[in-house]
Amino acid sequence: MRYLIAMIAIGASAVIAPSTRLNAEQYVTGAGAQSCADFVRQAGKDGLSDPASLQWALGYITGRTTATNAWHRPFTGPEGIALDLLSYCRAHPVRQIDDAAASFFERTRYCKTKHGCR
Repeated sequence: MRYLIAMIAIGASAVIAPSTRLNAEQYVTGAGAQSCADFVRQAGKDGLSDPASLQWALGYITGRTTATNAWHRPFTGPEGIALDLLSYCRAHPVRQIDDAAASFFERTRYCKTKHGCR
């Protein structure tokens, strides 16, 4: 009986160890994992025709701003954010919506926003 319990414990630890390593890796699912190329195809000329991706990005931006009080480019409302996401995705079609939303928090030498950088 002790041998059986020891074998079960060893087997369980062999399964648990790799799965905890996988959980430590960051990954995005849902609308944030969508490629920028797909977003450009679905978003329309104003960036508002793909509500799932836009809502995901707005939630990401709101959460990150609230939680970390991080520096970010000026926001110009949902419509302006949609246009910025669309612009980013046109320039980087192989990236994800997650990357486009995170770009609001990247400092660049020349900020290409309508109202300048702060």
